[in-house]
This record gives sequence, C-alpha cells and structure tokens, in this order.
Amino acid sequence: MQFRSGILLTSIVIAAACACTAALAQDQSKAPLPPGVVAEQGGAQVTLQDIDAFAAKIPEQNRAGFFDSPKRIESTIMGLLLQKQLAAQARAGGLEKDPLVQRRIQLATEDTLASVQLEHYKAALKLPDFNELAHEYYLAHKSEFVAPGEVDVKHVLVSNKNRGDDEAKARIGKVEATARAHPDQFDALIAKYSDDPSVKDNHGLIKDAASGQMAAPFAKAAAELKKPGDISPIVKTEFGYHVLKLVAHKPDRQKSFDEIRDGLVQKLRKDWIDQRMVQYTGDLRGKPLDASPELVASLRVRYLPPGTITPQEAQEAADRLAAEKKKAAEKQAGEAKH
Repeated sequence: MQFRSGILLTSIVIAAACACTAALAQDQSKAPLPPGVVAEQGGAQVTLQDIDAFAAKIPEQNRAGFFDSPKRIESTIMGLLLQKQLAAQARAGGLEKDPLVQRRIQLATEDTLASVQLEHYKAALKLPDFNELAHEYYLAHKSEFVAPGEVDVKHVLVSNKNRGDDEAKARIGKVEATARAHPDQFDALIAKYSDDPSVKDNHGLIKDAASGQMAAPFAKAAAELKKPGDISPIVKTEFGYHVLKLVAHKPDRQKSFDEIRDGLVQKLRKDWIDQRMVQYTGDLRGKPLDASPELVASLRVRYLPPGTITPQEAQEAADRLAAEKKKAAEKQAGEAKH
C-alpha cells in the first residue's frame, strides 16, 4: 500500500482507530510495505522506530494522549515523511559535506545526547519512600492543610460606572456609617443603595465569599470578618465600592492525610527530583572554565550585516571628529593672534 496524500492517510488512521478494516482496501497490485514500515512517500519511509524516536521527545505522561488523535498521527507521519524527503535531497546535493552543516549536525547530535543523558540520570535516581516522607511532612506542617471555613456575607455595591468616583465614595461612605450604627438595617441598605444587578435574586447574599472565585479585595475583606453581624471597611474592586456584613463564618477544617496524600507525594517527588537535577547540572556548570575574552567579545558583532557601523566604531568616529574640530579651532585661534 502507498499513501498518496494527507487526506488518504487521515482516512486510514481514522479507519484503523475505528477498526473499520474494509475502509483500508487499496490497490492490491502494489507490493505491501516492508515489515515495520508505517508509511512511504517519494522514496522515504517512516518506520515504527522513527515514530518511537519522535514519541520519546514527548513527556511520557502525555504520549498516550498525543497519539489518541487521528489528526496528530497524520501530522506526525506526514511531517516525518517530508523531513526524510528533504534530507534525502540534501544528501543528493552534497549539502552534508559543507563544514557548517556538519557542525550543525554535530550540535543536533550533542543536543540529543545531552537530553538522553539527563533522562538516563533521572531514571537512575534511587527514590526514597515518598509516602513516608509525605506523612512526616503532613504531621510537621498540618497548618498547611486546612480547608478554610466557608464565609457567607451580604454586601452593598455602589458602582462608579454611571456616576463620578467622588459621588460613589460619598454614597458608600453613607452606607458604611449607617451599617455600623444600625447593623440590623443592612437589608434595607441593600435594597436602597446596592447597584449589584443580581440583588433582586440573592438580596445581596454571597456564599463562599472568601473563595478564589471572588475578586481578591472582596475575598480578603470577607475572610477577615469573624463574628456574624461584623461590618467590613469600604472595599474597592473593579465593580465599584462594597460594604460587607458577615452572615456566617463556618469553622476551618483540618484535612486528613488521606485527602492530601496523592498530591503531596507527587509534589515531594517532583521537588526531590528537580533538586537533584539542578545539582547535577550545577556541578557540570561549576567546573573550571577557560574562555577567550577576545572571541567572546567578537560575538557581539560577528553576525551583523556587512557595512553595519558598530557602536564602538561610531564612538571612535565621533572622537576623531571631535579631535579634528578641536585641532582646527586651536589652529584658527593661533592664526587670529598673528
């Protein structure tokens, strides 16, 4: 079988994924592809080993999901076929003999080997028992694993969208003063002053007001209210000015170890491995270094277009011009004396 286009390849991939073997019927007069060859085009072949090498560049946890897509499979195969055809043309043209091309090939090889070495080092690490470490960490840092109690508040919103900011501040100031003097009248203040469009449905009540779903200043003000009936200071958000009244503040809840085990184990494992990888590469970076200051400095101008005047050259030209002007002025002054 020979794939003639991306459309045909997509159809075959989708058919294979659906196990619709009848849709794979091709011209039976053509010789079958050699074993292990996934696709062939223009004399180039993509094998399962090629696909495996491509897949190795994808994080292991993402590989299955990546290939669970006919479109991505098609794109991968067609991309590799194009790459192989272009590479074959380059070889036919002798491009790989160019010294710069050879250096680029060497750099690509070294880049691949460096990545493989990091993967090898990481895989060879002897991991500790992260379940035990997680339990120890949990016992020593229980305060980090507390679910904040839900905070319910009522609020008055005075918008500054359709009125001046000074007017809005004066209006919310009146609301705050009245609320502090007469907390029992807060519902009446909501009905009279609030510009919140949802007030007709919720009567100013906001549940779980300290959650991350709320505007940060609003959530912070809600969390700081401790006793039912407490009134907040004026709070500014993108919606305008608010005054809050605490309705209920449920107590915080200590999460159990079983609730947080998986996430904590994953975090400790990642942090532990990251630390070792940073130390490993840091040791290599920390080895004695010898460099050529002249060649390093030359890189600043090495790739400038021909004829480009560098800042250093411009400064030198300016200095020469200034010196010439000074010399001419001194000469003119001397001639004037005579």
